[in-house]
Amino acid sequence: MTDRDRLLAILKQRSFTHRPEQPFQLSSGKTSPYYLDGKRTTLDPRGAVLVGRLCFERLKGRGITAVGGLTLGADPIALAVALTSELNGEPMRAFIVRKEAKGHGTQNWIEGGLEPGSRVAVVEDVVTSGRSICQAIQRVKEAGHTIVAVLSLVDREEGGAKAVEEASGLPLESLFRLGDFLKR
Repeated sequence: MTDRDRLLAILKQRSFTHRPEQPFQLSSGKTSPYYLDGKRTTLDPRGAVLVGRLCFERLKGRGITAVGGLTLGADPIALAVALTSELNGEPMRAFIVRKEAKGHGTQNWIEGGLEPGSRVAVVEDVVTSGRSICQAIQRVKEAGHTIVAVLSLVDREEGGAKAVEEASGLPLESLFRLGDFLKR
């Protein structure tokens, strides 16, 4: 069994719910019989190790110096990748994009001490409409950083990939798609 297979099994067990009789309200405003709570996997120790490995494998060798995205979905992914990258001799800092600017002190939108003009990857756990990840992309661009990659654990295939490409000029890379969860 590969790391990808192991991670998909954990995501199916811990993060995926199918409830056609009582659809879920998604943050995009849509309803769906499927719900994916990525944090139930990314905050699990085994899940975090696998997320770190698989995301790092996708991002290594591109000159990326930092990885992060909009709090809260991206936070555990960014930390898992940062730890894995250090262990593999290609360190990438973790950063967090706030939903609102810090109300005191530096009033930062982005936490993590990025050097000006950093080459970054923007990450997210689950992409549906792309609204959250596009908000992070906008803040990262406004801060003057270069986005090298945009990566999600799961693309629900509901328009988010197109929104990401329009916002960043890059394709959304995903470890999994909703269809991976529907296969028996």
